[in-house]
Amino acid sequence: MAEALIVTGPCGAGKTAAAFECLELLEEAGTPAAMIDAELVYYHPAPPDDPFKERVAERALAALWEIYRGEGIERLLLPRVLLHPAHLELVRRAVPVERCVVAWLDAPEDVVAARIAGRERGSAVDWHVQRAREVRESGMRERASVHVDANRPVGEVALDVLCRAGWLTSVGRDR
Repeated sequence: MAEALIVTGPCGAGKTAAAFECLELLEEAGTPAAMIDAELVYYHPAPPDDPFKERVAERALAALWEIYRGEGIERLLLPRVLLHPAHLELVRRAVPVERCVVAWLDAPEDVVAARIAGRERGSAVDWHVQRAREVRESGMRERASVHVDANRPVGEVALDVLCRAGWLTSVGRDR
């Protein structure tokens, strides 16, 4: 059965870091999986009728998923911001799976701001802090299947995400 696990939350919550750690835990457990960082559409200019490049994002995601499925992969980790229901529907169209779990990472605003300041530079800091607020206030948290405290070591976050999603019940090494 093909499954997708969308790891979402505000900018700076640790979505990508947690998803990479999830991939590592699944490898240790012998569970085939792939990860696609869904913030994968970086080009310009945007088409006039698609200013946020969502059509290209959907096509790119669908193409990558088809490649992974051709390799026998049935589990897809997908770290991405879900700002509105259309983002979730985009994923569901591009990655038609039998089961899709949405895991929301919760982290306090000050922690998110510190993480963003540690990785971004210049005007990108303010943009990402504002975007984190927008995501937090978007109402998408309520659409998540599971909620995970992301204000702790990434290994703990990843293990919690996988266990709550039903993808992993235990792990062989200490975390």
